Amino acid sequence: MRKVNPGLWTAAVLALGLIAWEMAAAAGHVDPFFFSRPSLIWAEFLEMLDNGTLALHLSVTAKEAGLGLLLGSVLGTLTGLALGVHPRLSRAVMPLMTGLNGLPKLALGPLLIIWFGIGLKSKVVMSALMVFFIFAFNLFSGVRSVERELITAVELLGGTRRQVMTKVIWPASLPWLLTSLRTGLGLSISGAIVGEYLGAGKGMGWVLAAASQRYDVGRVLCCVAVIVCIVVLLDGVVRLLEHRLLRWR
Repeated sequence: MRKVNPGLWTAAVLALGLIAWEMAAAAGHVDPFFFSRPSLIWAEFLEMLDNGTLALHLSVTAKEAGLGLLLGSVLGTLTGLALGVHPRLSRAVMPLMTGLNGLPKLALGPLLIIWFGIGLKSKVVMSALMVFFIFAFNLFSGVRSVERELITAVELLGGTRRQVMTKVIWPASLPWLLTSLRTGLGLSISGAIVGEYLGAGKGMGWVLAAASQRYDVGRVLCCVAVIVCIVVLLDGVVRLLEHRLLRWR
């Protein structure tokens, strides 16, 4: 018997859940004021799409998350590689990084607004902080996973430090980098939204905060659904990239 695509199972479960939700709301078992209903959420989505509200605020959040992902991934990758190839440095720095990673990023939000203002910079820094530690720890683990005997063999054959990095360490760390990217996509968006929620004039976080204050559950769930769909689509793109890069490697 031919295997069913897992995506079809996901779609079927989601469809059944939405149908059950709609029927329960129509029958009065679920109060739409508190939980809304799929038809109302869809109508809210069409309204936001038609009047340009969704495109405006989504573009702002996408810019903040994209810049945060870029900044956090570059700094995290360089930090992870540096700590991985320098054991003494890692023994001194890793405890500090572990402690900093344990800090709740939400608590740093007010400080970031004080330091960088209520505009773009504070949102990008918040997003970058959410991403940085994932890349740093994963790349550090990727470098440490390389067999020392392989590095020694390349050095005995006359390989330079640069060749060891580009021909041995970097290819071995590529799966860890792609795993970090998949995790970092969602975290970068979360960081941007958290920053907007704490203080902003536009963006999906601002829309969520404003809708929550008005008890507009339909708009809140509509924004949540849009964000989830975008993260799932981006994850699919990264999966495809991961498959091709690992096959090339």
